Amino acid sequence: MAGTETTLRRRIEERFEQFGHLIARRRFIIIPVMLAFAFSLSSQAPRIMIDTSPESFLRKEDPAKEFYDEFRDQFGRGEIMIAAIRTSDALAPDFLRRLEAFHRALEDEVPHLDEVSSLVNARVTRGEADELIVEDLLDEWPEGPQAWERFREYVQENPLYQNFLLSEDARLTIVAVETSAYSSEAIDEELAMDFDEQPPDGAAEFLSSAENIESVEAAKQTIERFQAENFEILLMGSPVLQAELVESIQRNLVRFVGAMVCIILILLFVLFRRISGALLPLIVVGPSVSGTIGSMAISGKILSAPTQILPSLLLSVGVGAAVHILMIFYQHYDRGESREDAIAHALGHSGMAVCMTSLTTAGGLLSFVTAEIAPVATLGLFAPLGILLALAYCLILLPALIAALPLRRRAINPEGTSTIERRLIAMGDFSIRHARAAIAITLIAIFISLVGASKIQFGHDIMTWLPESHSIRVATDLFDSEMRGSMTVEIIADTGRENGVRNHAFLSTLDSLKEEFGDADLEMGIPVGKILSLSDIVKEINRALNGNEISSYSIPENPELIAQELLLFENSGSDDLESLVDSQFSMARFSLRVPYRDPLSYVPFLDLMKERFRQELGSEVEIRATGFLAVMSQTIRAVISSMATSYVLALAIITPLMIFLIGSLRAGLASMIPNLAPIIITLGIMGWTGIVMDVFALMIGGIAIGLAVDDTIHYMHNFQRYFAQYGNVRRANSETLRTTGQALLVTSVVLTAGFCALTFAEMNNLFNFGLLTAITIANAFLIDILVSPALMALAYGGVGKAKARP
Repeated sequence: MAGTETTLRRRIEERFEQFGHLIARRRFIIIPVMLAFAFSLSSQAPRIMIDTSPESFLRKEDPAKEFYDEFRDQFGRGEIMIAAIRTSDALAPDFLRRLEAFHRALEDEVPHLDEVSSLVNARVTRGEADELIVEDLLDEWPEGPQAWERFREYVQENPLYQNFLLSEDARLTIVAVETSAYSSEAIDEELAMDFDEQPPDGAAEFLSSAENIESVEAAKQTIERFQAENFEILLMGSPVLQAELVESIQRNLVRFVGAMVCIILILLFVLFRRISGALLPLIVVGPSVSGTIGSMAISGKILSAPTQILPSLLLSVGVGAAVHILMIFYQHYDRGESREDAIAHALGHSGMAVCMTSLTTAGGLLSFVTAEIAPVATLGLFAPLGILLALAYCLILLPALIAALPLRRRAINPEGTSTIERRLIAMGDFSIRHARAAIAITLIAIFISLVGASKIQFGHDIMTWLPESHSIRVATDLFDSEMRGSMTVEIIADTGRENGVRNHAFLSTLDSLKEEFGDADLEMGIPVGKILSLSDIVKEINRALNGNEISSYSIPENPELIAQELLLFENSGSDDLESLVDSQFSMARFSLRVPYRDPLSYVPFLDLMKERFRQELGSEVEIRATGFLAVMSQTIRAVISSMATSYVLALAIITPLMIFLIGSLRAGLASMIPNLAPIIITLGIMGWTGIVMDVFALMIGGIAIGLAVDDTIHYMHNFQRYFAQYGNVRRANSETLRTTGQALLVTSVVLTAGFCALTFAEMNNLFNFGLLTAITIANAFLIDILVSPALMALAYGGVGKAKARP
């Protein structure tokens, strides 16, 4: 069996050598063809779109996304920009006049606008005889001191305004800017259609990420113009956070790729001491990065927070593959071989191993395709595509460029091996001589890491990605402390029948649930700032029509009276009902303002809310939760379960590949120890240091296992070759590290430095991701050098035991 495996391996290596000769001889045909192909894909990269909205995390067919789309279609976008204004007195006449000017400026200057809400147009409901009048708070300005005193008393006593438009001490007020739910392009297309023609189902597009950014930027410009002493404006809200993430991704992509290119150039030049050695890997791998982004654009995929790591990942992996081929080429070329023969030897020596590493890395990342989170699934599809593109360029374009470009030979080290190679060989030899101790220490480290891993906390707190001093975090903390809620939880109660919500029992239940969840902080530790529902409007109307008596602030028992009062409200010209109930009065919205926290921490609260609604309203009423927090909590719950599946799938893909490609069941299974140990150690570091496991951290395992496998495959592949040739573990290890060790070191340094470039990010999640991935890759190299030789010594029965050559 061993002889058959060795013969098969040798045949494959010979085919790679023949392929190398072919590439060298056809270089002037291959180069323009490959460059034309690379350009055709890369030219599409500028078309890529960036989206960080909560719904972009979910697949199109996800029920949570479908219901969120239905919610926005019925009630509007729901997500609002909040301009919080700090002042000494928000009810002073001078302040209110400036507030009105600011309010009107936002209405005039912010594009894609649906509504601006503030004290300026706060709803006032009053009755005159049998007539209901609904008007804006400042339709008529108070005149004289007494009128202003009555105005102040009315505003501070009105429950509609408190903790919604105005803080309890009247030192903080807000202007809420809600943009349209739909893209203006989609609206223009609909208006352009014939009068009788309706757009097809699903044709309408929601507000795009680019349009959201346009609205946020316009609001920021208006705010900058109105900033003044005693009129300090802070901007927050999920649209602002989304826009900030998009801008951060755009800045970071340029920064990361630029930093990584500089780091790789410097490292490769130091290690190779040749300009060609520094430039060729980047020239070859660069098109795989831009081509992958171009492929995403062609297929209509987007870049989001998780997928922004794709360029850094592909650049690191592709350069590593190119380095292995270049290293062997330079060794043979410097010894006097012809350029064509050196290319053939390089592909014969490393071609199979490079293919193996690319396949296993792609296989590990392909497991992400099963993720329920759309950006992670996209990464699982296009990262393998990019790796395969890089593989094709490394095996075809790189040898062709080597054959075509003028390259100088360098003098050979008279000692035969470099200082780096001698030290690597010494480390491997030490591991063989102390094999059992090396394995024991590794197992102890794994045990300690597993204990730490058990302490890991899961979460997905997007706000903590930003620095503590960031204006959005400062504004959100202020608003949460003063108004007890910058985010919204939406509960939709659907009776399934016309006028199902327009009755005393249903509305009274909403009112009692409002009181119950208004005290939710007593049980759940979550202070609820404001709750809005249809019951509020009904009580407000009833009070206005009954002489504004406080005793009439209640829900009428007569269903006909409820219907009449709501009809009067609709006829008053106010459209506020549209945001709380559908046109058939079959579905009602229950909206809660809560502080911004990790969405995962709201899971028990959301579950409790839905359960209480079902208990009070009955099983015939369908209860659903949606909105930013609900969608994001659904996202993180889905990602935890799906990533666990992805890791199992990754192991199921990689383990048989290792056994098959290495050609030995025993060595293949043993190779999984150095593959898994670095990941377990990283999990231990996260647990012991308290780093939260978010979507980015969850991806480390799948990415790292693919990268860690690379070093193991190169080591194991060459060890098997030399062990079959010499039948001696120590000799096989020495030859492996002499020919491949330096390339392993170079690729590990490049990968580690590449991911360390992410530590320059201004966002904390990328910093942690880059640092932890770099630590994992560095540990993978050290374990391969210090543990893999020990495993081979134990697997093959000692350091000097000979084996008959096949």
